[in-house]
Amino acid sequence: MRVKDAVPDLDRYLVDPSIEIVSARDWYLQDGTFDLKRVTDRWHEKLAYASARGYAGVRVTGDTAWLEKKDWKDFCEYEEGLNEAIANRHLAVLCTYPIATCGAVEVLDVTRTHQFALARRHGSWDVIETAGHKQAKAEIKRLNEELEQRVVERTSQLMLASEALREAQTELAHVNRVTTMGQLAASIAHEVNQPIAGVVTNADAALRWLGHRPPDLEKVQYSLDEIIKDGNRAGDVIGRIRALVNKVPPRKDCLEINEAILEVIALTHGEVVKNSVSLQTQLAAGLPLIQADRVQLQQVILNLIVNAVEAMSGVSEGSRELLIGTGKDSSGVLVAVQDSGPGLNPKSFDRLFDAFYTTKPGGMGMGLSICRSIVEAHGGRIWASRTAGPGATVQFTLPCG
Repeated sequence: MRVKDAVPDLDRYLVDPSIEIVSARDWYLQDGTFDLKRVTDRWHEKLAYASARGYAGVRVTGDTAWLEKKDWKDFCEYEEGLNEAIANRHLAVLCTYPIATCGAVEVLDVTRTHQFALARRHGSWDVIETAGHKQAKAEIKRLNEELEQRVVERTSQLMLASEALREAQTELAHVNRVTTMGQLAASIAHEVNQPIAGVVTNADAALRWLGHRPPDLEKVQYSLDEIIKDGNRAGDVIGRIRALVNKVPPRKDCLEINEAILEVIALTHGEVVKNSVSLQTQLAAGLPLIQADRVQLQQVILNLIVNAVEAMSGVSEGSRELLIGTGKDSSGVLVAVQDSGPGLNPKSFDRLFDAFYTTKPGGMGMGLSICRSIVEAHGGRIWASRTAGPGATVQFTLPCG
């Protein structure tokens, strides 16, 4: 097949010239001898010319039918040197050798001086790789396997580190709950003592009614009913304390947000009353269920209530009011805790949820940070805002279950 048949518009490419046809002897030989530097310099000139015209690189193809036996050694040295001269350049060179005129030595020379060779034998093409090429491929394979192993090891390390971080966060949250419950110890003791005192009073009354002749069984029955109510009330308080203090693995269940809030309000009732705080609720009806860990969620609410009560404890003028509200949010439910305390310091506003940052004397600076971690782990967000009057509002959202 002629070149013109294989390349449409060949004449236009030759004039352009994006295709150039040169004599192999004129290109390689000068005064009948090889000069490697001269030939490689000419390749670099061609490459620079093509790059200046906007081409990505140069492709070269040639044959060695013109090569005489006396020039074979010099040509092989040229081919070997060319590999180094054009390394990392946009230059691809394809050489063809007539296998009919090549013996075993010539074939070995060709494979030695090239990255790989294609030989047509018995009607099919075979790839003949050089030892260097095979070694390079083996090295690349080894490096890939080593990289994959490192990725596996690193992934395993990250998973272990992530698990350790989760365990540390769970432990820290537990410490925070226990610390908060310690702060409420006196108020909680009062909440427990009240029903216990009721049990004693009603038991004493029941004994007196039994001592009458005849016994007043109706009043005895009433006293026993009151004992059961007071016992259940004390049991509920202790149950809530145990739920918050026990160290249990996190678990997410479908729960009703208003119910969880009311349980915490009951637990903090004594502290609220002791600090002369008026607590009101605006809990929206018909809120969707959320998927959350009850203990962790109640820890957030507990921290916010305790923080609000502490903030208002220093207020000497005006009423101390705490409003807890819920409502629907575009993504789920919204919880808001609003107090009438001194409000937020503008200088510390942006750092409010940072770990170890506190404005309270002796505070650890972990309460709000833990609240943020818990809310975000549940797919929600938490933020604080100033109110129109005195005080501040902390709100958080949680997605539906």
